[in-house]
Amino acid sequence: MGFGFWGLMVGEVGLALSVVTGMTLGIVVDDTVHFLSKYLRARREEQLGAPDAVRYAFSTVGLALWVTTLVLIAGFLILTQSPFKLNADMGLLTAITIGFALLADFLFLPPLLMRVDK
Repeated sequence: MGFGFWGLMVGEVGLALSVVTGMTLGIVVDDTVHFLSKYLRARREEQLGAPDAVRYAFSTVGLALWVTTLVLIAGFLILTQSPFKLNADMGLLTAITIGFALLADFLFLPPLLMRVDK
C-alpha cells in the first residue's frame, strides 16, 4: 500500500527506495505477530471465540501497537528533514508504509481472522 501511494504521489521508485521493502517488512511482521500471538492465546488458553479473541488482542496489544507505530513514524519523519534526497525519501516512504501497516493490522486482520478461524 505504501509503494502504491508513493507511486500515485511521486510516480517513481528508484533502487535506493527499494531498501524500504526489507526495512519495513520486519517492522510490519513484528506488529502482526504481536497481535496474532495474543489472538491465539485468547483462542487456546482462554477458550474464547474468534470475535472475543480479537477483542482480547485489541485490549492487550492495541495500545502498544499504536505507541510503537507512532514513535517509529515520528522517528522516520525526522529523516525527511535530511538535505540528502535519498534519505529524505526513504524516511517518508518508510513512515507511510508503517502507517499503512497499522491500518491493515487494525482494519483488515481482525475481520480476516473472524472469517477464516471459525
